[in-house]
Amino acid sequence: MSSALAEALAQADDPEVIQQLLAAEITSDESAESTNDPQSTLSDLYQRYLNRRTDRSPATRAQYKRTIPTFVDFAADHGITHPHGITTTLIDEFADELFDAYDTDATIATYTKNVRAWLKWLHKRNLCDESTYTLLDKQELGLSPRARDEALPESEARQILSKLRTQRRGSELHAILELLWNTGLRIGEVRALDVSDYRPEVADVSIQHRPETGTRIKNGSAEDNHPGDGERLTELKPSVVKALNHYIRHQRHDVTDEYGREPLFTTRRGRPSRSTLRRWVYEATSCRWRENPDGDTCDGSCDARSNICPHSYYPHAIRRGAIVSQLSNGLSRGKAKERFNVSIPVIEKHYDPRSKPERKEDRAEEVRQAWPDI
Repeated sequence: MSSALAEALAQADDPEVIQQLLAAEITSDESAESTNDPQSTLSDLYQRYLNRRTDRSPATRAQYKRTIPTFVDFAADHGITHPHGITTTLIDEFADELFDAYDTDATIATYTKNVRAWLKWLHKRNLCDESTYTLLDKQELGLSPRARDEALPESEARQILSKLRTQRRGSELHAILELLWNTGLRIGEVRALDVSDYRPEVADVSIQHRPETGTRIKNGSAEDNHPGDGERLTELKPSVVKALNHYIRHQRHDVTDEYGREPLFTTRRGRPSRSTLRRWVYEATSCRWRENPDGDTCDGSCDARSNICPHSYYPHAIRRGAIVSQLSNGLSRGKAKERFNVSIPVIEKHYDPRSKPERKEDRAEEVRQAWPDI
């Protein structure tokens, strides 16, 4: 303890002031540590960070242990074991990995918040650049943990699409929601689409795994030794074809990405980020497109200039709603497995809305037809 701190503590009588003085001294001591230790690995530095936070609650420390090592392991898988190897490209790829692995913004926000805090701690020691942790900002990633995660009901989807078709026909909001509600695509799959993947003459889109040119999809390609083949052709209903055709003719920016590819959805700068696509979904499902969200009128607390309100939905809620809707309208689980790239056990656990008697009745006719005549 410095003499200046001792004197300041002797004169302070407010507990909060004393706590602030002690916290400032700890921060000062940490910043004064050697900042160029080439022997400190990311694992070492994570452990040091954890050891310095013994005053945190058990729940908070458990969260550190669950989230930060995920990044350390991810970096190691990419050949990075020391902080000098942390780049903005690595951070972007880590964020993409989280979006592929988890469906809710709240979960992704937990991981990015803790990794961001740790990277900021490293930056204070001159061990990584400021740009690495700022990339994990909640707004930069387009995260909105207050958006809703339940399935978008068919009745609300019908109401939203009806308004978008008349008020924002062919806009990016209209086109992306038509596509998501019909196909149940993941945001990463939407981002991966090129104009050439869309075939209006046969009403389908081709979902392709192209990591070498900047777009990955969940489950990838069977040829890449992934656990499942996410590549597939997905049929489109006529209303989706109309929306996409209008979007391409009147709204799509005629641009290419850094690999010379022509993205289906675009911004003025090229292929949109996942966060941009997520913001479009939040705006497309906000209360402005519904008469009575949740059966009640909006309470007026929404910022009219904002693209997000408490009634907005996560992109995965659109996917979940699309799957539930099509299963409820007769699509078999086997066909849903192929269309949505999801396993039957996951469909049974999370998506199939039918009761056991309803499932039995739905399969009864096919079962009877399959009985041998003996």
